[in-house]
Amino acid sequence: MAIRSAIGGLAKGVLLGSVGMYAAAEAVRQVDYRRSKAEARSFPSLPRGEGREDIRSQDGTPLYVDYCGEGPTVFLVHGLACNNTIWRYQKAFLSENYRVVAPDLRGHGKSGVPESRDHSTERLAEDLQAVLEAFDPQEFVIVGHSMGGFTTFKWYERFGENYRGRLKGIVFVDSSGVDVAEGIVMGNLVKRFYPDPLAKVLTYWKEDNRLAQKIMDIYGKSALGYLFARYVAFGKRPPAEEVEFQRELMFATRLPCFALASKACLDYHMDPASLSSMDVPVLILVGSEDRLTAQRSSERTCEMLPRARLKVYEGRGHDTMLECPEEVNREIGGFLKECFA
Repeated sequence: MAIRSAIGGLAKGVLLGSVGMYAAAEAVRQVDYRRSKAEARSFPSLPRGEGREDIRSQDGTPLYVDYCGEGPTVFLVHGLACNNTIWRYQKAFLSENYRVVAPDLRGHGKSGVPESRDHSTERLAEDLQAVLEAFDPQEFVIVGHSMGGFTTFKWYERFGENYRGRLKGIVFVDSSGVDVAEGIVMGNLVKRFYPDPLAKVLTYWKEDNRLAQKIMDIYGKSALGYLFARYVAFGKRPPAEEVEFQRELMFATRLPCFALASKACLDYHMDPASLSSMDVPVLILVGSEDRLTAQRSSERTCEMLPRARLKVYEGRGHDTMLECPEEVNREIGGFLKECFA
C-alpha cells in the first residue's frame, strides 16, 4: 500500500508540474504577443523564387535549392532544424541587387535524407560544394547561420583554395569557428556527457520512431514548444511571430535528422591553422544573448581569422537575422558592397 501510495503521489506531482509548466509557457507566449502587437512589426513580401531539385551531393543525396534575383551571387546556408526560408528577410533585401541562392541541407526542408544517415559537417560541406558547382558563379559570398556557419568553415577547409579570387568574402551569423561546447549554454556539463553517453543517445534516434515522432509533433505545437524555441533561439524581448516561425521550422524537422545533425554539431572541430589561413574578408554577427554559439566564441573566432571583424547585437539571441533583420541586412549589405567593389 505504501508503494502504491508513493507511486500515486509521484504521478500526481508530475501531472501538476506539467500543467504548471504549460501554464507558465502559455503566459510567456501571451506577453510576447501583446508586446509584438504594440510594436506593429511588418513582414517582407518574399520575392518569387525558383527551385532546383536536380542537384546531388557527392554521396548522391538529393538537394533542394531556392534562388532568386540577379547579380553577383550570395549563398545563404541555414542552420540546424531550419531550411532556406529562415532567410526570408535577407532574400527580400538582397535579391534587389544580387542572385541569392539558398539550399536546404540534407535532411532539412525539401532535401533528401542520406542513405548513410551521415549528417556530419564534412558531408554538409559537400552539400554546399555540390550547390556551388551547380551554379558555378564567377564571384560569390557565402553567408552561414549556426550549423550553416560550421558547414561553411568546413567547406573552406576542404574546397576554399579552389575558389581563390572568386570567393570574395564570408559572413558568419551566430556561428563559430571553435567547438560548440565552448560556446553553448552549460558547455562544461555538455563536455562531461559528450561523447559518452550523449553521442549514443543521439545515434539511437537515427531511425524513424513513430511514437517518438508523434510526441515530438505534439510537444512542438504546444506552448512548451514555443518556450523551447524562444529560449534556444532568441534574446530577451523576441517578436512572438518570429518565435512561432522558428518553432514551426524546428519541429518540422524529423527526429532522426534533428538528433544526427545535433551530434554533427557537437562533433564539429576546426584546426586553428585552418582558421588562420582563411585569407578572405570575414564578417561575424552575433547576439549578446546567444545561448548556442555565445559571444565569447565569436570573439575567439574573430581573433583567429586574419581579416575578420565582429558586430554584436545587444540583447539579441541566436536568430539575429529574424530578431533584428533591418540591422543585420544593413551590415550584410555594406559588407557585400565592399566585397564586390
